[in-house]
Amino acid sequence: MGKRRRRRRRARGDDPRGVLLRAGLVVLGALAALNLAVAEVGESHTFLLSPRFVAEKAQALQRFAAHRARHPEACGGHKVSAAQVRQVARRHGLPPEFLLKLARTESALKPHRISPAGAMGVMQLMPGTARELEVVDPFHPGQSLDGGARYLKRLWRRYGGNRCRVAAAYNAGPGRVPKRGALRLPAETRGYVRKILGAKALERC
Repeated sequence: MGKRRRRRRRARGDDPRGVLLRAGLVVLGALAALNLAVAEVGESHTFLLSPRFVAEKAQALQRFAAHRARHPEACGGHKVSAAQVRQVARRHGLPPEFLLKLARTESALKPHRISPAGAMGVMQLMPGTARELEVVDPFHPGQSLDGGARYLKRLWRRYGGNRCRVAAAYNAGPGRVPKRGALRLPAETRGYVRKILGAKALERC
């Protein structure tokens, strides 16, 4: 009797295992589509079935779609100029070469970059950070640079101008970088600091 019931359920398409399987395939398909869009639109290397930062990546794609609707002519492969980055740095009282190296490390100066974590634009602002800084369009080069510079200035004050800790906090977040004392940074952040400040930068932290 049990086998007959299961066969009838499968025939009607309401077998619980079949329903779960189809639902799982739908979720995997949506996840793959999201990550593929981030990889193609944002020019980043994203694992196709990565379940991390789903909300942030979805928000980044929504922001990019809004940007493209407003500026369809500006969605090519152009880069921000070094002169523009230096100008923003001087306006905010930051060392121009420091901001330039950070921007190059973050996005290679590409204004439409989206990271595997959903960070956006030249300065790779996370959706929450962009909202906090009131950056309306994080894919607009001027807005992204201005917002990133303001955030960097905040970190500059917090760490007393210690470039190593400022760079580390920009990458890992200030919650993971103490103002003083020993640093226990993830390998990714250690490599990030070295890219910006040189091989021996961490020794001077």
